[in-house]
Amino acid sequence: MKRFLLLVWIMATLMSARAIDPPQLRCLAVDETGAVTLSWVMPANTAGFTKYEIFYSIDGTTFSSVGQVNTVTTTTFVHTTADAVANPRCSYYVTMVAGSEAAASETLTTIEFYLTNGNGTAILNWDAPHAPALPTYSGDYDVLREYPATVWNTAATLPALIYRDVIDVCEATIGYRVELADASGCRNVSRPLRDLFTDRTSPEIPQLDSVSVDFQADRIRLGWERSGNEDVIAYIIYHFEDGLWVPIDTVYDIDNTSWTDAEHPADVPQQYRIAALDSCFNSSPMSEPQHNFRATATYDLCRREAYIAWDEYENLPPDIESYRVYFSENGGVLQLAGEVPANVRNFTMQQLVPQSSYRVIVRAVNLGGNITASSYKCSFVFNSADNNDFAYIRYVTVVDNAKIEIKVSTGTTVSFSQVHLYRSVGDDQHFVPLASQLNNGTDTYIFEDENVQVDREVYYYRATVENDCNVETYTSNVAHNILLEGESFRNSRDNRLQWSLYGDWAGGTDHYELYRKTEMRGAYVSVGGNMGATTYTDDVTELRREGEKFSYYVEAYESMDPYGFMETSRSNTVELKQLPVTYIPNAFCPTHPTMNNVFLPVNSFVTLENYHMYIFNREGNMLFHSNYPDIGWDGTYNGKILPMGCYVYKITYTYGSDGVYEAVGTVTLVR
Repeated sequence: MKRFLLLVWIMATLMSARAIDPPQLRCLAVDETGAVTLSWVMPANTAGFTKYEIFYSIDGTTFSSVGQVNTVTTTTFVHTTADAVANPRCSYYVTMVAGSEAAASETLTTIEFYLTNGNGTAILNWDAPHAPALPTYSGDYDVLREYPATVWNTAATLPALIYRDVIDVCEATIGYRVELADASGCRNVSRPLRDLFTDRTSPEIPQLDSVSVDFQADRIRLGWERSGNEDVIAYIIYHFEDGLWVPIDTVYDIDNTSWTDAEHPADVPQQYRIAALDSCFNSSPMSEPQHNFRATATYDLCRREAYIAWDEYENLPPDIESYRVYFSENGGVLQLAGEVPANVRNFTMQQLVPQSSYRVIVRAVNLGGNITASSYKCSFVFNSADNNDFAYIRYVTVVDNAKIEIKVSTGTTVSFSQVHLYRSVGDDQHFVPLASQLNNGTDTYIFEDENVQVDREVYYYRATVENDCNVETYTSNVAHNILLEGESFRNSRDNRLQWSLYGDWAGGTDHYELYRKTEMRGAYVSVGGNMGATTYTDDVTELRREGEKFSYYVEAYESMDPYGFMETSRSNTVELKQLPVTYIPNAFCPTHPTMNNVFLPVNSFVTLENYHMYIFNREGNMLFHSNYPDIGWDGTYNGKILPMGCYVYKITYTYGSDGVYEAVGTVTLVR
């Protein structure tokens, strides 16, 4: 028991000997009256607590006690007589008193805040409440703005100790204060300061997008981007006159971003600029100037072309990417004729229609394609006699499986000097000249292309007519041959064919028909007629005695086209082979009236090419010879049936592509 009491006494002595902890002063907040609210964090060791005592100084050197807090858990104090609105720098520290001991916090100073009224701006600068910043402080200050009175909103959040606020109201009293948050939840708040501010800041220069000419009304129309300054109330339109920029109109409403000039003609250059006007009647500087631009046209009767040229368009934001040329023919809708890069200011329109009227405009297109400016239109009538130029490829067909024939019609073309034919191999993109024919007084011209591989390639053709000015004025349709391919399948005894579509008839293709020829039958017969498909499987099982070779071609038949033509086009020829098979009997009876009275091998798909069957007696004398697979030996020699016995046969024929079939054996003649 004595030992326990001794231990308690020692622990109490040690605790009373431990130094007390200071409070952690974190925040000083100034209110509208100038009172300052102090916030601190309670010490970890509050043993022997007597009070918190608050000390204050306006010079940061001489401190005096301004109050005390007698409850250890109360960690705030309001210094009501601080007058911190008038005194920009009020310093404080807090001590915790425990018996005869006291421990003081760090010294904090109210945020020393100043407000300067600039020319249309409020300039704020301040000092930190503690240097260096306490580790518990936020890294950013919040700048609060009061407008209208008593309504505070955050104007900015930033780490700097200065802020410039652009005034955007015409004239008003505006207040500001600065705050800094602490991790404990309290905030350092500066004194609030107010002043009468006037907006003297000009709005941003508006972006004039385009000066364009309305195609129908022939009026100049300006377009611009909506101002980014929300207090803009109008846009001022300036026009260049006699060396001066003269305001000619005002467009009210910030969202009104276009204007039409009802006074100045659109067919002569007119220059414009715009400025923004805010609610305080501050005007921005003028935008970069822009002007309408014009297009001109000259045309070539022989070439049936028009040469379009135009002025450079300037200051299209951010820059010009291209120019697009549009035309209207005989009062119709605008159509795109073509496009050129920004550094090109001319374009050639081709294949003009005789006695037609044209209206042409050019549009400048910016980078990004979201802004365009249209020129004033140029108009002309193409005064050329209508030559009814025409060229049409009636068919492209394979001839003799070696060349391609092309039939061209010039129809009602009145006067021309030549017909030209162009060819592209494998596609319709790379045409080169192939042949030409002089006008022979007819409307039909046959060309032959012998430099072809009709079983490997598709050849595309187009034709043109050349007028008396040596200009090719009309281009025909594009047409190409049919390419037929095939493969034989010997297990199933099928020949499978596939072919490309014919192209291109104005009336379209009505149907396809497949033709076949065998070795035994020299004429082609139709095996697949009136087909819309481009594949066919030919089962030749029943044609085993027709030889090994099967030849095919396809013909396309045209539906009647607008010109009254119904043509055909023939493909290349494909030859497919089936593998021959021969079965040889070992005996026959020539005297039997009906059965097995001829020695004839059973031949399937055996070619006529180099076929031979020989019969010999035992002495080696040849008794019989046949070079047709379907003709056998009837057992006779010199008109008499030979005696019963064994005779030697030898059968040979071409086998496959390079091989030779040969069979030697004996057959027994039975009587």
